[in-house]
Amino acid sequence: MLYELIQQFDRIASQLLSAVGREDEEQISRLDAQLQMIMLQIFHIQARSRSDISIQIGFFNRLALRNCEDCGSVGRYTKMMTSLFDRYMDFGAELKKTRSVSELDMLPEGYDPSLHELVLESVPERVAVIGLDYRYLYCNKRNADFHNKRPSDFIGSHLLDMISAERYQVRAKPRLDQCFGGARLAYGYEAADFNGRLFAINCRMSPLAGKDGNVAGAVLVLSMQPAFAAAT
Repeated sequence: MLYELIQQFDRIASQLLSAVGREDEEQISRLDAQLQMIMLQIFHIQARSRSDISIQIGFFNRLALRNCEDCGSVGRYTKMMTSLFDRYMDFGAELKKTRSVSELDMLPEGYDPSLHELVLESVPERVAVIGLDYRYLYCNKRNADFHNKRPSDFIGSHLLDMISAERYQVRAKPRLDQCFGGARLAYGYEAADFNGRLFAINCRMSPLAGKDGNVAGAVLVLSMQPAFAAAT
């Protein structure tokens, strides 16, 4: 069902591009309405497997990247991704209960394999989830690789353990505070990885809603490219 809906969405999106090229306003309006309906169907599907969760979240991540120049669209798709993150946290916890004791004993302390494997391993960007105490709730492998660390090194660590005090006070904390207040933000900056390679980074922050509906943290999605490429 999920795969078929995504195929249908891509097919209609292709037809919409053709209609835009022909400046067929009636066709554009009709196809756009169909796309919105299919997108909502995809969002409301309750995935029951790891692969379906990755496909579902990857679909909205792809839409956010495709519309990266439209802040409104990016905000909407990021909000839908955030809702999916929250939806599948409980699902991941249930799967974690099914793991053997020996499997869990082999994992680093503080590492939640269900959240890592089921929710964010498929996205191409660096991703982190920061709690209201400015400590990492989650870090995907791509973000950990940027710092030459393991994802488990981040869990429970304060931002100050990973970035300089100046970056924390001037850039990260003020924006996180806005996000914790319900704001969605997007901003750019330059930073070097552990090898000293400089990258132009676009950071998108979205509030993470807890089970009670209140903000429980912030989801950070960081896309990047070499700084010299961004300047050309």
